[in-house]
Amino acid sequence: MIELNSVSKVYPNGTHALDNIDLTIEDGEFAFIVGASGAGKSTLIKLLLREEIPTSGNVYVNGFDLVKMKRRHIPMYRRSLGVVFQDFRLIPNMNVYDNVAFALRVTNTPTKEVRKKVPYILNLVGLLSKAKVYPEELSGGEQQRVALARALINNPRLIIADEPTGNIDPQLSYEIVDLLSEINKVGVTVVMVTHEHGLVSRFNRRVITINDGVIVSDGIGLPKNY
Repeated sequence: MIELNSVSKVYPNGTHALDNIDLTIEDGEFAFIVGASGAGKSTLIKLLLREEIPTSGNVYVNGFDLVKMKRRHIPMYRRSLGVVFQDFRLIPNMNVYDNVAFALRVTNTPTKEVRKKVPYILNLVGLLSKAKVYPEELSGGEQQRVALARALINNPRLIIADEPTGNIDPQLSYEIVDLLSEINKVGVTVVMVTHEHGLVSRFNRRVITINDGVIVSDGIGLPKNY
């Protein structure tokens, strides 16, 4: 579960990124976070990833207290998450298989388990036939599916997708959200930040709208004035 209580974030330059936010996302939910550039979406994601801590308030994710968390516990916390970024962040000199396997190897997963899990996840995202292909040989949509496979490989309880469709065409965007929806059906919580209103409208999900650091609407579907 994600829980933010009276969370504000003021940067050293005086920018008020978030202002007294209260937010709860239950286990197993799928929620879109929308808002204009500079609305506070990126700051919210940084708080959830524990890249930043709030100026005031409390942040709890997956049973972790992110405000009181000691630095040495951050890697363990992040292993409970799957994160998908707009820019894919694949390792160019590794093929598809090794890009996904890398997420297991850094946690010292036994080779036997790596060989079992990676093909399973690649098959799930429809890329088993591209296992030996390198990122530069893939389309943008395929690269994003590799990134999604990597996010899934450690069986996370929560997937945070930060503008995951920003660099791919609209039809592939729908495919990525379809995949996230299928993953959500097995109980994985999905939080997706996007500015693509057409995409949000197509999927009848919870939509949290942020404007000037404040949650201005929270419900199923986009608000009427959007």
